[in-house]
Amino acid sequence: MQKFLTSLGTAGGIVIIMMALLFMLLNFFGGLLMFGAGLLGLPRIRNKLKITGKKAFGMGFVLYIVGFSLVVAFTEAPERQPEMVQSTPKPQSIEPKPVDEVPQATVEPVTEPVAQTVVVPAPIVTTPPVVAENEKAVSKYDVSCKIVGVSDGDTATCLTNDKKQIKIRFDQIDAPETGQDFGSASKKALSDMIFGKTVELDTKEQDKYGRTVAEVFVDDKNINKEMVALGMAWAYREYVKDNEYIDLETKARRDSLGLWSQPDAIYPSDFRRGKRGEQSIPTQTQQIAQSQEKRDLADSGGKCGSKRTCKQMSSCAEAKHYLNVCGLSRLDRDGDGIPCETLCK
Repeated sequence: MQKFLTSLGTAGGIVIIMMALLFMLLNFFGGLLMFGAGLLGLPRIRNKLKITGKKAFGMGFVLYIVGFSLVVAFTEAPERQPEMVQSTPKPQSIEPKPVDEVPQATVEPVTEPVAQTVVVPAPIVTTPPVVAENEKAVSKYDVSCKIVGVSDGDTATCLTNDKKQIKIRFDQIDAPETGQDFGSASKKALSDMIFGKTVELDTKEQDKYGRTVAEVFVDDKNINKEMVALGMAWAYREYVKDNEYIDLETKARRDSLGLWSQPDAIYPSDFRRGKRGEQSIPTQTQQIAQSQEKRDLADSGGKCGSKRTCKQMSSCAEAKHYLNVCGLSRLDRDGDGIPCETLCK
């Protein structure tokens, strides 16, 4: 029985020593006390220390309890790490709805690799047309410039953006000369309409004096025609290409506007010939009057209309037609055979 207890104590001491060695890794001092408790369980150690079995057992038990308590007390429990559960759901592809076909270019849908793949159609981007830098906006006019001077009723000077000076001769009109009746009024009328303003030129040619012959526009308003309509210029018969100029002159003459308010308006070319001492038979003014009378009579068709007074007559030829053909004697009140003396002088 004694041998059995001795063997049991030896085995217990060895087990405690092995546990103590392990616990030293966690708490050295606590493991050391447990190591001492294990040594007291060995008979040889007890004999050398001359300690009885009961006393050795009591001391070993105390050392073991204290050492184990130290190990437990001073060993930090490892923090419990939350379980990282990474679950990757199976990608689910959603087929995009078809986009209506449009003429603009569309951007193909792009999907990011995420847990759940969703394809979203990209917005349609409309790109405005790109105009090359060397392309300029198309204009119906040839030149744009600012009026810096007015010489008379049909001549002016303008300056372009690149400081180029252009002398303008207004196309298809002829205004009174500076020293002529209504010359100053014509110049003032033109200056009021264009001086200091930016104008557009529809150029035709250059004349023998190097001037640019052109129709002049301000905000799409034809200034050449406006001068004739106001009675501040004649339609230049030698160069007229647009019959509207003649129509505008006829209306201004009927309404006695501008230069037509005077009884004997002298055509500018006749005035210039007079200054040079030249004679012209018939004169330009007479030619214009004759051609206008023929034109007015042709417009009436040679028939007797509803006109009854001199104010309604557009020319002397028409007045004579109504007097002699239609028998409208009231047009010749003094009975001298000449109707409407204001027209037939």
